[in-house]
Amino acid sequence: MWLRDALPYHITQEGDQKSCARVMIYGYESSLPQSQSTQNLEDLATSFHNSILDLVSAANPKPIIFIAHSLGGLILKQVLISLSTSSADDSQKLLRAVYGIVFFGVPHDGMDISSLIPMVGDGPNRSLLESIGDTSSPILSIQRRNFNKALGSEGESEIVCFYETLKSPTATQGANGKWEMGGPPAVLVTKASATHCRPWEDDSGHICALNRTHSDMVKFAPQDEEYDKALAQIRRIVQRALAIRLPNLSKSSQDCLQSLNFKEMDTRLNDIDHALDGTCQWLLEHEIYKAWAACSRGLLWIKGKPGSGKSTLLKHARKYVTETPKVGDRALVLSFYFHGRGAEIQKTPLGLFRSLLHQILRQVPDVLSKLVDTFDKRLKEKGNSPDKWEWHPNELWDFFESSLPGILQTRPVWLFVDALDESGDENARDLFRRFKSILLKDLPSTCLPFRICLACRHYPVLDQDCQFVINPESSNQEDISTYVRTGFSTCDKLGQSAIPDLVTGRANGVFMWARLVVDEALKLHSQGKGLSTIEEKIKTLPPELSNLYSGLVKDMDEIPASLKLIQCICFATRPLSLDELRWAMIVDAKCPYKSFRQCQNAEDYDCDMENRLKTLSRGLAEAVPSADSRVVQFVHQSAKDFFIDQGLAILSDSLKSAEPRVTEMDVTASAHYQLSRTCLRYLAMDEIGQSTTGDWGTLASEFPLIGYATTSWIEHAQANEAGGVPQHDLIHYFDWPSESLIKLWIRICRIKLPRWANNYPSEGMTLIHVVSWHGLLGPLRLLVDQGAKVDTKDKDGRTPLSWAARGGHEAIMRLLLDQGAEVDVKDENSKTPLSWAARG
Repeated sequence: MWLRDALPYHITQEGDQKSCARVMIYGYESSLPQSQSTQNLEDLATSFHNSILDLVSAANPKPIIFIAHSLGGLILKQVLISLSTSSADDSQKLLRAVYGIVFFGVPHDGMDISSLIPMVGDGPNRSLLESIGDTSSPILSIQRRNFNKALGSEGESEIVCFYETLKSPTATQGANGKWEMGGPPAVLVTKASATHCRPWEDDSGHICALNRTHSDMVKFAPQDEEYDKALAQIRRIVQRALAIRLPNLSKSSQDCLQSLNFKEMDTRLNDIDHALDGTCQWLLEHEIYKAWAACSRGLLWIKGKPGSGKSTLLKHARKYVTETPKVGDRALVLSFYFHGRGAEIQKTPLGLFRSLLHQILRQVPDVLSKLVDTFDKRLKEKGNSPDKWEWHPNELWDFFESSLPGILQTRPVWLFVDALDESGDENARDLFRRFKSILLKDLPSTCLPFRICLACRHYPVLDQDCQFVINPESSNQEDISTYVRTGFSTCDKLGQSAIPDLVTGRANGVFMWARLVVDEALKLHSQGKGLSTIEEKIKTLPPELSNLYSGLVKDMDEIPASLKLIQCICFATRPLSLDELRWAMIVDAKCPYKSFRQCQNAEDYDCDMENRLKTLSRGLAEAVPSADSRVVQFVHQSAKDFFIDQGLAILSDSLKSAEPRVTEMDVTASAHYQLSRTCLRYLAMDEIGQSTTGDWGTLASEFPLIGYATTSWIEHAQANEAGGVPQHDLIHYFDWPSESLIKLWIRICRIKLPRWANNYPSEGMTLIHVVSWHGLLGPLRLLVDQGAKVDTKDKDGRTPLSWAARGGHEAIMRLLLDQGAEVDVKDENSKTPLSWAARG
């Protein structure tokens, strides 16, 4: 058995060639015929979990690398998910000891069980078998989503997936009634399923073929070439595990780590395309890059046009440093990827600093003892509710800056920051200055190298005096050629013509231009157009990316639907999932339906939303994996910039050709108006009002847009208010003077939100309370004019003036006082509006 007789002797320390690995084998009952077992995946995982806790009994446990085959891999994943959600010290200690996994034929996305179902019949183990089938298993879908974060982010662990390339005999029942594997051959676990693991490990370095059947892929003989493949990957992971062993964290450090964490921390990194084989290598061979990589202190600016591949280059450089022996050994590699199309925290210095400190605390906790002390002190003084206190960007920067001398005494540091421009012009300039300043600090001569790599557009102008600057568009011609030919690989006729060279030559170093033109050429070919027609079309396309976007927008066929779609993507308070987007398209401000049952008549009700998204956006938007689901975003930041700057105005103008040109402010205000009314229309649907459940999970599952509608209608209404948009119709959407919808909204909020949330409403609030609290002056004026009582009280005895004081809305307070609102009235806690204003 290779695990016992070969592997321990082939995993050796560098230099003395002594064995450095102890191999342990775990087995479980997996027979199918006549089994009386009722165990499910969770039960098998629990048994395994209890069996491995002793692996971390030592004070400093050794790194653990798991090797798992088939169902065993799913059991292992379930264990690691369980560990990641446990607060028990032993569980966290065990999880931190795990560095790597080698999966052999693990059906992450299910396997062919068609020949096995007759074997189990209606036996008690049938449910286990069906849970790993290849027909959209909900159990595996949930497991895939939860597993992505179980072992931390990219660089903190490593997984390799092997897949089978030989068909396996299937189960068949002989004449004697016995089952044997002698049926028609089939691929039991497809390559797609065996390699559908973590999104950042889908390259050739982490996906390997074995010329074996499903069963035989973990059976090796002496001098076996397939064993050599497996050994090379296992040996590489062992070397990395020994180089970057993570320390154990105290309970305080773990809690502090959690306070820095946010769910979108790694989603942008996972969105960025991996470099195609053979591309991006020019960066590592560039003289400027080599000079930067050899210096002891230096800042490299990858400065390129929008769409020129800066993010992919930076990700490739980070991957090279992380995975190349001698380059990244003992190095602390930090990274952050700004994301202008993502959640708010992904666009801010606060997100950057929280992410960097999270990475440092996980790997070098000793240098952040003052951060943990500050966290503990604040926890004791103010509690752990996010509304009580939160980290401030400047204090986090100070902790980051002060940690560097301690780190650099023992480890070199590589810091990679992508898309600096997507943090906003002022933030980008400020961060650039900060990074330069820490490189110029007078550090002890014993400190190891510290290098920073930033990716940013040519504008904003950050610095005229940066020593190391590389412009991708000047050097990426061959990469674009490879990218274009890969894009045409599905169409031999186009791929073997002169069109790939034509696209490459006209791209001027911009991958995004090439991507859009390749898509256009493939579309024309699918419509039966000839090569000469396609060539002429490409020659007429504008070379500037913004002009190309403009042409695509002007060719949109369903302008009202496209406008609605783009408004949702540009101005939603957070990226919407595909299901949320579907309902935002159906239930708009002018929606004629009053129930979801009636919505079944809508055009987008049962459409393929992903294809609809591509059609309406002309390929400028896509659905990408995120922390919890697939969310919709533009294919590139330049596309979002274009639509906000001019694209939405072009679409709006085309609907109002007789009116003056729509301004950017009009576009923004119109979008927020539509979105706020969409939210209210959705909340007013009959089925939501008829629901009696008090469980948020049930509500969110039954009504996909309810979470967004509940928390976002106010933000959109406030944006209308700030833009000077009249909102006289807002109270009509609530069917005022009826308070039914506002009561329903309050009930839903109190189910969804924690009690300490800043936007947690009080029972008994009315519409005048809510608009006063949130500073909606226009609707308040209308309510007052139509006789709303300014001193009405909620169940806590608070008046609209009290809520306006809490929100700090002076104009609202003046209006209420002008209407005779009592200033000294006390609520149930004996607080007056004045005391609320002082507190706020």
